[in-house]
Amino acid sequence: MAVFTITGIGSSGYAGDLPNAKVYRQVVDFTKFTVAAGDIVEVFSLPAGTMVLGAGYEILTAGSGSGTLALGDQSDVDRFVDEVAQTGAGQKTPLVAAMPHFYAAADTIDLTVATATVNSKVNVWCIIADCNNVEDDQKVTISS
Repeated sequence: MAVFTITGIGSSGYAGDLPNAKVYRQVVDFTKFTVAAGDIVEVFSLPAGTMVLGAGYEILTAGSGSGTLALGDQSDVDRFVDEVAQTGAGQKTPLVAAMPHFYAAADTIDLTVATATVNSKVNVWCIIADCNNVEDDQKVTISS
């Protein structure tokens, strides 16, 4: 039985020119524009072939009133974070059971105003990995 060894990609650290995991973050300041229940803010655009490893949000400045926010996508508005009141500052609990989530088609990660008007300042984050077939010019050697 022959044993083959692949030397190249990943054999001596991380290659700088290959796709990798990335952390996206975007601050959404609801004091800068008016929203109401049902409004959607498309925070991140994701191309087809993206794996979301984690997603959530942190309320930087608590809002007043009874408004709630959910984090999801076009097919499930609270895929990553259920509706949470905007009145409590701090990190909101991501739904770990929903991750990782693979997007075969392009989509967006959305912050949805679930109930009432919101006026908080929110840091939305996600960790993504590009799972597309990306060719590179690294030299790979196969030996037996």
